Amino acid sequence: MHCKLTLLATSLLMFEGANATDIDEITLPPQVVLAESFELGIDITQYWQSEKLDGIRAFWDGTQLKTRSGKLIHAPTWFTRALPNMKMEGELWAGRGNFHVVQQTVLDRKPIDAAWREIKFMLFDLPETAGDFRQRYSVLSDWVNRVSEPHIGYIKHVATTSQAQLFTDLDEVHQNGGEGLMLRKFDSEYTAGRSHDLLKLKHHQDDEAVVIGYKTGNGKYAGMLGSLLVQWRDGKQFYLGSGLSDSQRIQPPPIGSVVTFRYNGLTSSGLPRFARFERFRVD
Repeated sequence: MHCKLTLLATSLLMFEGANATDIDEITLPPQVVLAESFELGIDITQYWQSEKLDGIRAFWDGTQLKTRSGKLIHAPTWFTRALPNMKMEGELWAGRGNFHVVQQTVLDRKPIDAAWREIKFMLFDLPETAGDFRQRYSVLSDWVNRVSEPHIGYIKHVATTSQAQLFTDLDEVHQNGGEGLMLRKFDSEYTAGRSHDLLKLKHHQDDEAVVIGYKTGNGKYAGMLGSLLVQWRDGKQFYLGSGLSDSQRIQPPPIGSVVTFRYNGLTSSGLPRFARFERFRVD
């Protein structure tokens, strides 16, 4: 038990040290479009749909690759050599079910070439290109086809014909190991912030919360992390314990970090029902 408590305390110190040494790598976060959750009743004929890739969102500012939070990504020179002097947005992706490959590779200060060979930059928008999404998508797909680099692609979007077809496509993506669907309003200009211009649709609900404390475990988790105390939207707080691995209980996400969790509806008090930890947000 004493050993586990020591490991837990040591891991927190390690996280604090990592944050301190990474300060020089943080830039201003890029201003990006953020998704709302899909709701019934939305006119889906005004949207194009695409698969929601399970990777790390990345922003190319014309010279550097960054995460959504503004952290610099040290990609190999060959990976970014073909990218133009213009802003581009996409997902660093290693295929369905391989988020761990991206997570273990993308934020290394010294890029491992062999690991980066497993990753593709799947582009989905051009933030400063004029026109609505249809026009930006046309420019983007034409550029990707011209540059013809094996590690650079674009996320294909198709018309959403009906709600029935939308949910059929969602089931197919889910059965094949995909995460869900994204819907983009095709006549929308690029406007940073959260709006209904971009929607996400999954079989389950998910959201993010900030870690603000810890609760020590009991029973087989005695001396380890039992659950995370997190703060959700509107200041609501709850404990998140289900879904944590043993390694995460020994080396938990640091205070102030953002975690993603899944849930199924809300309780009578407005808290997420059956909340379970999904991952520590690395970007």
